[in-house]
Amino acid sequence: MANVLLTSRCNLKCPYCFASDFVGSRADDMSIESFIKILDFVSPDREIGLIGGEPLIYDKIDTVLDILANDYRFSRVSIFTNGVNIDKHIDSLCFSKSHILINLNSPSDIGIGAYDKVSANIDMLLQRGMKNQVTLGLNIYKENQDFEPFLDIVKKHGFKRVRVCVTIPNGGGECQSSYFLRMKETLFSFYSELYKLGVAPCYDCNVIPSCYYTDEEKAFLSRLPYFSEHERSLLLGETPVCSPIIDIYPDGSATRCFGCSSDARVKIDDFKNINDLKNYFFMWIDSKRVHIPSREECKDCYKFKTFACFGGCLCYKK
Repeated sequence: MANVLLTSRCNLKCPYCFASDFVGSRADDMSIESFIKILDFVSPDREIGLIGGEPLIYDKIDTVLDILANDYRFSRVSIFTNGVNIDKHIDSLCFSKSHILINLNSPSDIGIGAYDKVSANIDMLLQRGMKNQVTLGLNIYKENQDFEPFLDIVKKHGFKRVRVCVTIPNGGGECQSSYFLRMKETLFSFYSELYKLGVAPCYDCNVIPSCYYTDEEKAFLSRLPYFSEHERSLLLGETPVCSPIIDIYPDGSATRCFGCSSDARVKIDDFKNINDLKNYFFMWIDSKRVHIPSREECKDCYKFKTFACFGGCLCYKK
């Protein structure tokens, strides 16, 4: 799936933001003409993501959503938002193909006013019958993180599935093995709370390989609820691989993903379509980094040798 960065502006400043290198650095907004051109380019995927910055502060967001609601080439439209401005665009957001991922942050990060506003906006979406099209997401970015505000809203609305990931640390400097091991206790603390509530965690980006888990931890992960075998596999770290997730900027340039944005940024005009661009990034980033072991144990690992495991996120392998 391609993610289209509609604007670099954001109305929050989250401490874990993986896009902090360019978000807010200048007020880049995509033109509607550029957006329509990008739709032609990415249409073979049948899916599209809208990102930022914060996509719901993009001046033409209602126009963009109306275009996508009526474009037969796309079967799914994912909107990645902090949720603060949902009420301003509620009519445009509620259509059959939209799927809204709300990264729900603690009041200590975004302020109690913004947190209460997001909570009220979730109420509004659910009143419109959008519950099956709304996912709450938690980014774990520090040890001993406070999950209670997130869990309060999960319980209030009876969500049975949430998105979770351990964020890629800003600024680098720490190898992924030490980072994963350091963050694991906090991650399992969150999993334990979800287990008590009967809520399924869907692990997203930056998947932790199964070899980082003890047998006891794997047994616990196996007891957690899950919605599909694919989600179970990600949760257990059995298939920690990914294909290029293309991020397209307002100026028509693109990267493999934000995590690898420092390695290659190209113009989509130089490629036939999204598949051509994915193949390019696979050849120039994935095929090179996949051979780099994340730690000593990877060198003799059958899964690593047969490309069934990347040994963690490729962005660490500079």
